[in-house]
Amino acid sequence: MDQSQKKKKMNRIELPTLQSGSVCALPADAGWNEEIRVMNIDLVVIDLTACARCVPTGDQLEHAVRLLTPVAEAMGIELKYRAIVVQSEDEAKQHALLSSPTIRINGRDIAQDIRESVCESCGDLTENNTVVDCREWHYRGKVYSSAPLPMLLEVITGAMLNIDKEPPVTPAPLDELPDNLKTYFANKKRVGI
Repeated sequence: MDQSQKKKKMNRIELPTLQSGSVCALPADAGWNEEIRVMNIDLVVIDLTACARCVPTGDQLEHAVRLLTPVAEAMGIELKYRAIVVQSEDEAKQHALLSSPTIRINGRDIAQDIRESVCESCGDLTENNTVVDCREWHYRGKVYSSAPLPMLLEVITGAMLNIDKEPPVTPAPLDELPDNLKTYFANKKRVGI
């Protein structure tokens, strides 16, 4: 080992190496003496079979929930994930869907604003290849077609840290859908007809 390597090593903190199987999740009440709090994480989409944005966003969200579940349990929080695929304009209104995919934590959309661009795979789900826009995700100066895992980890962790300050809300159903979603549902391919 030369001098520069020794110097670098001296400035580092060395952590013990964990052996496979040596880490396990604690029970939800371990170290937590209060009531278990529930954090609902919802993915609301128009498709989870073919959409090149909704499918990977759902996969990344499930991965984030799996990664953070042990942390949440240690904090006395139960993470409840569900994917909601809206099949009609009425369902979209009921779920207050403004853009697909939408991720909500305890009823709050994780994106501060809605930015969309053309989603060719959702256009393929329509009778006449109608132009359909799906949400794009902006994170740290870059644009992503699906929600990036680091962004999801940050948002969910932040929500866990603020769970007592931000009680759950229920999004009010919409009277009108955005034009983009109205057009999608009006032209959606009918299955089994």
